[in-house]
Amino acid sequence: MRLGIPAKTHAFTLIEMMVAMATASAILGVTVTSSIALQRSFNSTDNYLATHTQQIRIVDFLARDVRRGLSVVSSVDEQTVQIQIPKYIIQAGDPEAILNPLLIGTPRSPSRAIVSRDYNINYGAAAPSFVQYKVNGASIERWEDGVRTTIASSTDNLLPQTIDTELANTEYTTTSITFKPISVADRSGTIVYATAYLRNRRRPPP
Repeated sequence: MRLGIPAKTHAFTLIEMMVAMATASAILGVTVTSSIALQRSFNSTDNYLATHTQQIRIVDFLARDVRRGLSVVSSVDEQTVQIQIPKYIIQAGDPEAILNPLLIGTPRSPSRAIVSRDYNINYGAAAPSFVQYKVNGASIERWEDGVRTTIASSTDNLLPQTIDTELANTEYTTTSITFKPISVADRSGTIVYATAYLRNRRRPPP
């Protein structure tokens, strides 16, 4: 038995091939464009969350040091914040350690002193430490007794703004920290405010 061979072979015409190629190109273009848009969106979201986490870290570090501090001073350009912190632990070379070396590593017993109507907590004759926060390029650094710790880095500078405010019976520091996302130019929506009270300073009632 012989099979019949069709005399005519079916195939796409040139017009059908061009239409198919145009449709495939359009689908591929939409797919690539959507993929790029999603990748940019994911990158922007990841950058925002990572920078916001560092922003919160700065707030936590500043609040901790302010609560322990005796005074807080910010620079005019809002790029540096300096905090004076008492030495809570007796260290080698301190007056107490010279008199009794066994006291090294033990906490100091604070006393209260009135200076210019302020109730200041006194931690002995040892010189206090100076902690400084400053912007260095795209990083926020914390310096204490010559030791540097980088606590945050970002694609844009995080600007600490510290204001000292005195009330009738206390003193506190308000800090606002902001950053610039890579997705938008407006930084007004990224501001985080924090308030920390200086526990070592108290004002008597008027």
